[in-house]
Amino acid sequence: MASFVDRVTLHASAGKGGDGCVSVHREKFKPLGGPDGANGGRGGDVVLVVDPDVTTLLDFHHSPHRTGTDGKQGAGDFNNGAEGKDLILGVPNGTVVKDANGEVIADLVGYGTRFMAAQGGKGGLGNAGLANSKRRAPGFALLGEPGETRTLFLELKSVADIGLVGYPSAGKSSLIAAMSAARPKIAEYPFTTLVPNLGVVQAGDTRFTAADVPGLIPGASEGKGLGHEFLRHVERCAALVHVLDCGTLETDRDPIKDFDVI
Repeated sequence: MASFVDRVTLHASAGKGGDGCVSVHREKFKPLGGPDGANGGRGGDVVLVVDPDVTTLLDFHHSPHRTGTDGKQGAGDFNNGAEGKDLILGVPNGTVVKDANGEVIADLVGYGTRFMAAQGGKGGLGNAGLANSKRRAPGFALLGEPGETRTLFLELKSVADIGLVGYPSAGKSSLIAAMSAARPKIAEYPFTTLVPNLGVVQAGDTRFTAADVPGLIPGASEGKGLGHEFLRHVERCAALVHVLDCGTLETDRDPIKDFDVI
Protein backbone atom coordinates (compact mmCIF):
# COMPACT_ATOMS: atom_id res chain seq x y z
CA MET A 1 0.00 0.00 0.00
CA ALA A 2 2.84 2.39 0.80
CA SER A 3 4.04 2.44 -2.82
CA PHE A 4 0.66 3.48 -4.23
CA VAL A 5 -0.73 6.86 -3.18
CA ASP A 6 -3.65 8.39 -5.07
CA ARG A 7 -4.62 11.35 -2.84
CA VAL A 8 -2.24 14.01 -1.58
CA THR A 9 -2.09 17.65 -0.49
CA LEU A 10 0.36 19.89 -2.37
CA HIS A 11 1.64 23.17 -0.94
CA ALA A 12 3.00 25.04 -3.96
CA SER A 13 4.99 28.26 -3.57
CA ALA A 14 6.25 30.02 -6.70
CA GLY A 15 9.49 32.01 -6.72
CA LYS A 16 9.67 35.69 -5.76
CA GLY A 17 10.46 38.22 -8.47
CA GLY A 18 13.89 39.81 -8.32
CA ASP A 19 14.24 43.42 -7.14
CA GLY A 20 14.91 46.25 -9.57
CA CYS A 21 18.27 47.95 -9.56
CA VAL A 22 19.18 51.58 -8.83
CA SER A 23 22.15 52.58 -10.97
CA VAL A 24 23.42 55.61 -12.87
CA HIS A 25 25.50 55.29 -16.03
CA ARG A 26 28.98 56.78 -15.60
CA GLU A 27 31.71 57.53 -18.11
CA LYS A 28 35.08 59.26 -17.74
CA PHE A 29 33.89 62.68 -18.85
CA LYS A 30 30.19 62.08 -18.25
CA PRO A 31 29.66 61.38 -14.54
CA LEU A 32 25.85 61.47 -14.71
CA GLY A 33 24.85 59.69 -17.88
CA GLY A 34 21.34 58.83 -16.79
CA PRO A 35 19.73 55.87 -15.01
CA ASP A 36 20.68 52.38 -16.24
CA GLY A 37 19.30 50.19 -13.43
CA ALA A 38 17.53 47.17 -14.96
CA ASN A 39 14.55 45.11 -13.91
CA GLY A 40 14.52 42.06 -11.66
CA GLY A 41 13.86 38.63 -13.11
CA ARG A 42 10.51 36.85 -12.92
CA GLY A 43 10.10 34.23 -10.19
CA GLY A 44 9.88 30.60 -11.24
CA ASP A 45 6.45 28.98 -11.65
CA VAL A 46 5.39 25.66 -10.13
CA VAL A 47 3.94 23.57 -12.96
CA LEU A 48 2.27 20.14 -12.99
CA VAL A 49 2.89 18.06 -16.12
CA VAL A 50 1.44 14.66 -16.97
CA ASP A 51 4.46 12.34 -17.18
CA PRO A 52 4.27 8.82 -18.69
CA ASP A 53 6.92 7.62 -16.23
CA VAL A 54 4.89 8.63 -13.17
CA THR A 55 2.12 6.28 -12.00
CA THR A 56 1.50 7.35 -8.41
CA LEU A 57 1.42 10.49 -6.25
CA LEU A 58 3.86 8.96 -3.77
CA ASP A 59 6.52 11.67 -4.20
CA PHE A 60 4.06 14.35 -3.09
CA HIS A 61 3.13 12.24 -0.07
CA HIS A 62 6.77 12.32 1.06
CA SER A 63 7.45 15.93 -0.02
CA PRO A 64 4.23 17.97 -0.03
CA HIS A 65 5.94 21.40 0.01
CA ARG A 66 7.35 22.48 -3.37
CA THR A 67 8.94 25.87 -4.12
CA GLY A 68 9.97 27.60 -7.33
CA THR A 69 13.25 29.48 -7.73
CA ASP A 70 13.42 33.23 -7.03
CA GLY A 71 14.26 35.66 -9.81
CA LYS A 72 17.60 37.50 -9.63
CA GLN A 73 18.02 41.21 -8.92
CA GLY A 74 18.56 43.55 -11.85
CA ALA A 75 21.94 45.15 -12.41
CA GLY A 76 23.43 48.30 -13.89
CA ASP A 77 24.13 48.88 -17.57
CA PHE A 78 20.57 47.74 -18.37
CA ASN A 79 21.23 44.11 -17.41
CA ASN A 80 17.97 42.50 -16.36
CA GLY A 81 18.06 39.90 -13.60
CA ALA A 82 17.83 36.24 -14.59
CA GLU A 83 14.42 34.62 -14.38
CA GLY A 84 13.82 31.99 -11.74
CA LYS A 85 13.77 28.42 -13.04
CA ASP A 86 10.30 26.90 -13.25
CA LEU A 87 9.73 23.87 -11.04
CA ILE A 88 8.24 21.11 -13.21
CA LEU A 89 6.45 18.38 -11.27
CA GLY A 90 5.47 15.14 -13.01
CA VAL A 91 2.04 13.69 -12.19
CA PRO A 92 0.23 10.55 -13.40
CA ASN A 93 -2.19 10.63 -16.30
CA GLY A 94 -5.67 11.24 -14.90
CA THR A 95 -4.68 13.49 -11.99
CA VAL A 96 -7.50 15.76 -10.80
CA VAL A 97 -6.53 19.07 -9.16
CA LYS A 98 -8.82 20.61 -6.55
CA ASP A 99 -8.54 23.96 -4.79
CA ALA A 100 -8.69 24.58 -1.04
CA ASN A 101 -12.51 24.47 -1.21
CA GLY A 102 -12.53 21.08 -2.89
CA GLU A 103 -13.60 22.44 -6.29
CA VAL A 104 -12.09 20.78 -9.36
CA ILE A 105 -9.93 23.32 -11.20
CA ALA A 106 -8.04 20.99 -13.55
CA ASP A 107 -8.38 17.47 -14.94
CA LEU A 108 -4.99 16.44 -16.31
CA VAL A 109 -5.52 13.84 -19.02
CA GLY A 110 -3.03 13.23 -21.82
CA TYR A 111 0.75 13.09 -21.61
CA GLY A 112 2.32 16.53 -21.66
CA THR A 113 -0.80 18.27 -20.32
CA ARG A 114 0.28 21.16 -18.08
CA PHE A 115 -1.26 23.09 -15.20
CA MET A 116 0.25 26.08 -13.40
CA ALA A 117 0.01 25.27 -9.73
CA ALA A 118 1.54 28.59 -8.64
CA GLN A 119 2.67 31.58 -10.70
CA GLY A 120 6.00 33.28 -10.11
CA GLY A 121 6.13 36.88 -8.95
CA LYS A 122 6.91 39.71 -11.37
CA GLY A 123 10.34 41.30 -11.23
CA GLY A 124 10.60 44.84 -9.88
CA LEU A 125 11.32 47.73 -12.23
CA GLY A 126 14.77 49.26 -12.13
CA ASN A 127 15.22 53.01 -12.02
CA ALA A 128 15.77 53.10 -15.81
CA GLY A 129 12.24 51.80 -16.29
CA LEU A 130 10.85 54.36 -13.86
CA ALA A 131 12.36 57.40 -15.54
CA ASN A 132 10.08 59.89 -17.29
CA SER A 133 10.08 63.52 -18.44
CA LYS A 134 9.48 64.81 -14.93
CA ARG A 135 11.74 62.34 -13.12
CA ARG A 136 14.77 61.81 -15.27
CA ALA A 137 16.97 59.98 -12.76
CA PRO A 138 14.88 58.16 -10.10
CA GLY A 139 16.85 57.30 -7.01
CA PHE A 140 14.80 54.26 -6.28
CA ALA A 141 13.63 50.96 -7.83
CA LEU A 142 10.71 48.62 -7.17
CA LEU A 143 10.84 45.40 -5.20
CA GLY A 144 9.97 42.13 -6.87
CA GLU A 145 6.51 40.74 -6.23
CA PRO A 146 6.10 37.62 -4.06
CA GLY A 147 5.28 34.38 -5.83
CA GLU A 148 1.83 32.83 -5.61
CA THR A 149 1.26 30.33 -2.78
CA ARG A 150 -1.52 27.76 -3.06
CA THR A 151 -2.70 24.65 -1.28
CA LEU A 152 -4.00 22.10 -3.77
CA PHE A 153 -5.45 18.63 -3.45
CA LEU A 154 -4.37 16.06 -6.03
CA GLU A 155 -6.47 12.97 -6.68
CA LEU A 156 -5.68 10.23 -9.17
CA LYS A 157 -8.40 8.77 -11.36
CA SER A 158 -6.79 6.08 -13.49
CA VAL A 159 -7.23 6.37 -17.25
CA ALA A 160 -8.11 2.96 -18.70
CA ASP A 161 -10.29 1.75 -21.58
CA ILE A 162 -11.69 -1.26 -19.73
CA GLY A 163 -12.42 -1.65 -16.03
CA LEU A 164 -12.59 -5.07 -14.38
CA VAL A 165 -15.06 -5.18 -11.50
CA GLY A 166 -16.38 -7.97 -9.34
CA TYR A 167 -16.32 -9.65 -5.94
CA PRO A 168 -13.01 -10.23 -4.14
CA SER A 169 -11.21 -13.34 -5.45
CA ALA A 170 -13.43 -13.47 -8.55
CA GLY A 171 -10.38 -13.77 -10.80
CA LYS A 172 -9.87 -10.17 -11.95
CA SER A 173 -6.14 -10.16 -11.22
CA SER A 174 -5.68 -13.54 -12.91
CA LEU A 175 -7.50 -12.24 -15.99
CA ILE A 176 -5.45 -9.06 -16.31
CA ALA A 177 -2.24 -11.04 -15.75
CA ALA A 178 -3.21 -13.45 -18.54
CA MET A 179 -4.07 -10.65 -20.98
CA SER A 180 -1.20 -8.25 -20.31
CA ALA A 181 2.30 -7.90 -18.89
CA ALA A 182 0.90 -6.66 -15.55
CA ARG A 183 1.85 -8.87 -12.61
CA PRO A 184 -0.62 -8.19 -9.78
CA LYS A 185 -0.51 -10.20 -6.58
CA ILE A 186 -2.73 -13.28 -6.89
CA ALA A 187 -3.84 -15.54 -4.02
CA GLU A 188 -6.81 -17.60 -2.88
CA TYR A 189 -8.03 -15.21 -0.21
CA PRO A 190 -10.22 -12.07 -0.41
CA PHE A 191 -8.78 -8.59 -0.91
CA THR A 192 -5.48 -9.79 -2.37
CA THR A 193 -5.66 -6.73 -4.63
CA LEU A 194 -5.18 -3.68 -2.41
CA VAL A 195 -4.41 -1.11 -5.12
CA PRO A 196 -5.57 -0.68 -8.74
CA ASN A 197 -3.53 -2.50 -11.39
CA LEU A 198 -3.21 -1.25 -14.97
CA GLY A 199 -2.31 -3.54 -17.86
CA VAL A 200 -1.84 -2.91 -21.58
CA VAL A 201 -3.52 -5.53 -23.76
CA GLN A 202 -2.49 -6.17 -27.37
CA ALA A 203 -5.07 -8.09 -29.42
CA GLY A 204 -3.96 -8.18 -33.03
CA ASP A 205 -3.86 -4.57 -34.22
CA THR A 206 -5.98 -3.45 -31.27
CA ARG A 207 -4.31 -2.06 -28.19
CA PHE A 208 -6.13 -1.02 -25.02
CA THR A 209 -5.59 -0.61 -21.29
CA ALA A 210 -7.44 -2.48 -18.58
CA ALA A 211 -7.76 -1.62 -14.90
CA ASP A 212 -8.24 -4.16 -12.10
CA VAL A 213 -9.56 -2.55 -8.91
CA PRO A 214 -9.96 -4.07 -5.43
CA GLY A 215 -12.97 -6.37 -5.09
CA LEU A 216 -16.38 -4.92 -4.36
CA ILE A 217 -18.82 -6.19 -1.73
CA PRO A 218 -22.41 -5.23 -0.90
CA GLY A 219 -22.49 -1.64 0.34
CA ALA A 220 -19.22 -0.62 -1.35
CA SER A 221 -20.79 2.65 -2.48
CA GLU A 222 -21.47 3.45 1.19
CA GLY A 223 -17.88 2.78 2.16
CA LYS A 224 -17.81 -0.92 2.98
CA GLY A 225 -14.80 -2.99 2.03
CA LEU A 226 -11.90 -1.65 -0.03
CA GLY A 227 -13.69 -1.07 -3.30
CA HIS A 228 -15.35 2.23 -2.39
CA GLU A 229 -11.96 3.92 -2.06
CA PHE A 230 -11.03 2.95 -5.61
CA LEU A 231 -14.33 3.23 -7.50
CA ARG A 232 -13.11 6.50 -9.00
CA HIS A 233 -10.45 4.55 -10.90
CA VAL A 234 -13.12 3.06 -13.18
CA GLU A 235 -15.10 6.30 -13.65
CA ARG A 236 -13.27 7.11 -16.90
CA CYS A 237 -13.51 3.62 -18.42
CA ALA A 238 -15.30 3.29 -21.74
CA ALA A 239 -16.62 -0.12 -20.67
CA LEU A 240 -16.79 -2.25 -17.53
CA VAL A 241 -16.21 -5.99 -17.56
CA HIS A 242 -17.98 -7.82 -14.75
CA VAL A 243 -15.87 -10.80 -13.71
CA LEU A 244 -17.93 -13.61 -12.16
CA ASP A 245 -16.62 -16.63 -10.28
CA CYS A 246 -18.72 -19.53 -11.54
CA GLY A 247 -16.73 -22.08 -9.56
CA THR A 248 -17.08 -20.52 -6.11
CA LEU A 249 -17.11 -22.93 -3.19
CA GLU A 250 -18.95 -20.50 -0.92
CA THR A 251 -22.40 -21.99 -0.33
CA ASP A 252 -24.13 -18.64 0.23
CA ARG A 253 -23.06 -17.21 -3.15
CA ASP A 254 -23.86 -17.82 -6.77
CA PRO A 255 -22.84 -15.91 -9.95
CA ILE A 256 -26.32 -14.49 -10.61
CA LYS A 257 -26.59 -12.98 -7.13
CA ASP A 258 -23.04 -11.62 -7.40
CA PHE A 259 -23.95 -9.94 -10.68
CA ASP A 260 -27.09 -8.38 -9.21
CA VAL A 261 -25.24 -7.09 -6.14
CA ILE A 262 -22.44 -5.43 -8.11
